[in-house]
Amino acid sequence: MTELSAIGKAIRHYKLNASGGYPEWAKVPCSSDYRMHVPAMGFDTVGPEENEKVIFGWLGEMEAQQELVDIVEFGAYVTCYLRITDKDGIVLDVVEVFKSNDQGEVDEIWAL
Repeated sequence: MTELSAIGKAIRHYKLNASGGYPEWAKVPCSSDYRMHVPAMGFDTVGPEENEKVIFGWLGEMEAQQELVDIVEFGAYVTCYLRITDKDGIVLDVVEVFKSNDQGEVDEIWAL
């Protein structure tokens, strides 16, 4: 992994401590109306309350365990390569792309 910006370091910290759930994610600076897109699940959420309810509710239901395989930063984008295991032992390889704004906050996320 190369040297990351402050937002990249915050995202990496969350991914390495994702078992802490939403309280760990809440430490990452985000805009007040950040969006998260998860096309495979049909999720398109806006803002911290909706993201906590929908995204973290879903992750909690499936008892997701995240393993950060790699993290790369390029300009305003931080890309995380993850291996996610659910309660049934199903393993998913996932790519998450975080776009930051000029204030150094996450503004949009795609989980693919």
